[in-house]
Amino acid sequence: MRRAAACALALLALLALGSCGDEDDERDRGSAQPQGGRLRITLGTQDFPEARLLGELWRQALAVNGYTVDLRKRIGPTEDLDRAVRAGEIDGHPAYTGTSLSIVFGEEVSGLDARRTYDQVKQLYEDRGMAISAMTPYENVDAIATTNLLAQRERLRAIPDLRRLDRFTLGARPEFEDLYLGLEGLQQVYGLTNARFAPVTLGAQYTALDEGDVDAANVFTTDPQLQGGDYTVLEDPEKLFGSQNAVMVVDDAKLERVGAERFIEVVDAVNRRLTTSAIVDMNRAVTEGQDDGEVAERFLRDVGLLRPIGSDNG
Repeated sequence: MRRAAACALALLALLALGSCGDEDDERDRGSAQPQGGRLRITLGTQDFPEARLLGELWRQALAVNGYTVDLRKRIGPTEDLDRAVRAGEIDGHPAYTGTSLSIVFGEEVSGLDARRTYDQVKQLYEDRGMAISAMTPYENVDAIATTNLLAQRERLRAIPDLRRLDRFTLGARPEFEDLYLGLEGLQQVYGLTNARFAPVTLGAQYTALDEGDVDAANVFTTDPQLQGGDYTVLEDPEKLFGSQNAVMVVDDAKLERVGAERFIEVVDAVNRRLTTSAIVDMNRAVTEGQDDGEVAERFLRDVGLLRPIGSDNG
């Protein structure tokens, strides 16, 4: 009987120890799981190579710093992204400062330099309970370009020089014709009443220039075609098209939950390295058919951001 009682006591002791071990394991798992939940964030992007690249660059850099980023590509234009973040469907997205200022907030962007544009849009987002990262060194802004041949023949250096032509054909995406940051503004600000508008599908404007279908075209300053040396981008002295540096917009409440200081530190570390030449090279690679995730990974490896911030990469 005494032996049976002793065995029973020993068995109870073992069970108790096992139970304590299970509780310790549960506490460990419990502490890890909420951490993973707290560090999860959802980002959305528009459907063009550069926007998808920004999403991938941020996603991968954040991942090596302990964040889980659900990346939803191809959501739609600026208006759709803004609606999605306000509705809580996503937590943040890439944005361009001038586009946010004009489309999201309905403010004037023409004539503003990069710093004034950034400061204004930063304050407007803060008033709505949103934050933005530091802006990238590069801008992706509307511009007017011609072939080098026409620019040299007609001595075209800036947009106002087009007034010297008796008549010229301007090719651009169809909606450009009725935009102030388009033909309407070109006529009002620069007096280009000699322009005949020709709608051209976005992406086909360089072919239209090469084949002589248009004399000038609306382009974007990070288009890889501009790096080939065949085109002249005309200066915009009045800054009609404003400034368009890239930033991340993120919901303030979500930012606090994931740790605002660390999160923004990672995003800003990526942004600091996004020069015009860097983003153009990546845009070219994606336009030529390379996967945007692989292109982003290669860039981050080259600049030392595929390891946690603080591992000698700042």
